[in-house]
Amino acid sequence: LIEEERAFLRLLVATVICSVYAVGLAIVRPYKRVEDTLLAVAASLVLLLSFLCANWTTIFIKVKEREACGPGYERELLGFRDVNKIGYAMIGLAAVAVFFAFVGGFVALRRFARIPTIRLASTRQAPELTLATGMTYHLFNSHIWSTGQDAAAVIKKQLMLLLPGVKIFLDVDDLKDIGALEQYIRGTTMILFFLSQGYFRSKN
Repeated sequence: LIEEERAFLRLLVATVICSVYAVGLAIVRPYKRVEDTLLAVAASLVLLLSFLCANWTTIFIKVKEREACGPGYERELLGFRDVNKIGYAMIGLAAVAVFFAFVGGFVALRRFARIPTIRLASTRQAPELTLATGMTYHLFNSHIWSTGQDAAAVIKKQLMLLLPGVKIFLDVDDLKDIGALEQYIRGTTMILFFLSQGYFRSKN
């Protein structure tokens, strides 16, 4: 899209795109695991620093090649006397970014390890909760209002803590039309029956 003769403009465009991508990763957090998100952000920062290094190197060389600028002008302009020092500085910054990413990932893993959640024995990770086409909820919490409403609310709250990301239907929170109750049931993968006193006498 950009001609080879305009190499510096290429680098500027690449730097802007990389910056936007890194910020987008940090905001959207597309990965379920925190360590994956931190690693992706760190990789984006390293790539961004590489582009910045290329930008500074290009400017340094162009300024140094211009005799009108005079000797030592590149140092006054960019703060570097040798082009290699630009690369060393960027490598150091990249190493720092990777280091903090790993430290942040380690701290996040320690913090999440203290939270009691249901995990797979094979991977020690939380299960990936998926929904089939046409399904809205993983679980339908069926109960009778008079004797089971409070307990059903506690069950939903605890399950959502143990299984982050699970979608549970509870009439108090999700029921918008009593006439559409059967549709809610058809749109749910599983049903949990809370058999409190009077459950089988309920017409709903």
